[in-house]
Amino acid sequence: MSRRALHKRERFASLQRQLLNSKRLFEDRDFPASNRVLFTRRRSVQLIWKRPHEISKSPQFIARGFSSSDVAQGRIRNCWFVAALADLTTNIDLLHHVCPPDQSFEPGSYCGMFRFNFWQFGEWVEIIVDDYLPTYNGRLYFTKSDDPDEFWSALLEKAYAKLCGSYEAMSLGRISEALQDMTGGMIENVDLQNPPHGLFNVMMKAYERQSLMGCSIEVKKYSSDQYEGTLENGLITRHAYSITGLRKATLSSLRGRPEVDLIRLRNPHANSSEWRGAWSDRSPEWNMLSSQEKRELNLTFDDDGEFWMSFDDFLNNFTRLEICMLTPDSMEQNDRRKWDVQNEKGRWQKGVTAGGCRNFIASFYTNPQFRVCLKNPDDDDDELCTVIVSLMRVDHSHRVKIPDRAPIGFAIYKAPSDMRKGDRLDRAFFEYNKAVAMTTSFSKLREISSRYRLHAGEYVVIPSTFNPGQEGDFLLRIFSERPQYASEIDQETKMTSGPKVVITQDDAKSIDHEFWDVFHQMAGEDGEVDQYELQEILSKSFTRELNNNLFALEACRSMISMFDTDRSGALGYNEFRALMILLEKWKNHFHKYDRDHSGDMNAYELRDALNGLGYQLSNSAMSSLVLRYHNKRGTISFDTFIQIVVRVVVMF
Repeated sequence: MSRRALHKRERFASLQRQLLNSKRLFEDRDFPASNRVLFTRRRSVQLIWKRPHEISKSPQFIARGFSSSDVAQGRIRNCWFVAALADLTTNIDLLHHVCPPDQSFEPGSYCGMFRFNFWQFGEWVEIIVDDYLPTYNGRLYFTKSDDPDEFWSALLEKAYAKLCGSYEAMSLGRISEALQDMTGGMIENVDLQNPPHGLFNVMMKAYERQSLMGCSIEVKKYSSDQYEGTLENGLITRHAYSITGLRKATLSSLRGRPEVDLIRLRNPHANSSEWRGAWSDRSPEWNMLSSQEKRELNLTFDDDGEFWMSFDDFLNNFTRLEICMLTPDSMEQNDRRKWDVQNEKGRWQKGVTAGGCRNFIASFYTNPQFRVCLKNPDDDDDELCTVIVSLMRVDHSHRVKIPDRAPIGFAIYKAPSDMRKGDRLDRAFFEYNKAVAMTTSFSKLREISSRYRLHAGEYVVIPSTFNPGQEGDFLLRIFSERPQYASEIDQETKMTSGPKVVITQDDAKSIDHEFWDVFHQMAGEDGEVDQYELQEILSKSFTRELNNNLFALEACRSMISMFDTDRSGALGYNEFRALMILLEKWKNHFHKYDRDHSGDMNAYELRDALNGLGYQLSNSAMSSLVLRYHNKRGTISFDTFIQIVVRVVVMF
């Protein structure tokens, strides 16, 4: 157990002891038993919050172990969550981590408080809730077990509602998001209307690795009168199903003993709403299997929402498949069944690393870049490496409306053979090289992922938003069947060529001609100018660059600090003359890299300008500069540019 997990358990145990000693039951002030955590709009139904011992005479947290029958959807449209939870009951190790089984209603440990764990953007978080549950006519209103005395699923649903912000926030989600939040796995979405070759084998391989899967039917495949509800074949549109089994069965009663691909699904309603076609409960097709194969399938025909169908019928009816592949984050014990995964966190920052997609060639290269090394081909004979790339937006305000999200995607490029460690791909590379793989579109979903088969070698993955300047944090995860290496490429902050400023006699004469009288009039008897006097001189000298504004006083302080060789706190004439010669050169440099002639620099122009002066900055260093010095428009003015240059020069 990690130190962090141990600390959480100790904190929970300490609070539990306090409650038991004071003989009080826990009440969650962060998620109170009130209407505000149920619905945002007033509903006609009046729900009563009750603790389990007010609902059942002998409540149990877990009655007879975990099973899918413990999970039935209630009166809220969260079939996606319930289907995911039913999926989770097939992997007890995972479920024990999400729902610690060492909790009960027994005297001596019960204090009205329960804890659950969910994976959020790269780490596990503990959610603690009280055991007040919404009821109607004395019965649970939301998720429930088929055993009226069992409450683990209802309490876990409450913890997830707290994570989302309310019960209503759980309406209309995707099974993949719930699976991910309960496993830390990576999601692969498959369009079943255009399925990849060998999909059944892909699913079988995923199932063997204990991946969790779900599916659904998009409405657009059916006519408008079937928009919601049950189709003639028993399936329900806009409804999430768990995939609980896959089998290549032998039809032993037929000549040649052909095989058929079968798939088992579960409706979270857990009732008689099941598939009515071939291979459904009690259909004649089962007579083609041997008694032994039926026993191996653990075949039962109950009105429990679970049913079999042929894989062909599955493809003909369902439109979306979602596969949740387990990772080391999933707390699974059997390492042999897990994917190798590399996690990399990053951020798109406006003007620094938010370069937009390849359509915006002038800034695309500024996006974060990740180098991936694929060394070991799969066990197959084609010498290719299977790699699944996942890009997830990190959104701590849960369940943000999809229209408000920035579309995200990624592209994969083959790394040049002469690419050295720490080298980033520059603009010229992207102008003349195509991606070897990329997302087919940019998505507003929480995560976008794709599966690729690539030759062993080195690649560069570029995650981006669609438009430049769209900010956000992200988590990039790279899955492979065999171990691989991945890391962010960030150039080193260093001086690539020293600032060779040659002061000629003509330079000195020019400055003397223009500033000798001005300096001495401003300097007075001490023969030096302080920060305020320097500000006045520079404001008049660079009127056009400053748009008639005052030169920044902080920039004046920085320049005095840089050129004040005798540490008097002011500049004598020789120090002033050296500064002015350098300022003229920096002014010309500013105009050279202000390519749009706006009078300000954006962050991309600033980076190029600093490179032109011989200073290479990493993304983190550039991020700090931009955050510290940009104005309200997100740009860098001339005097701020001078201040940045002074700071960078002093740093080296």
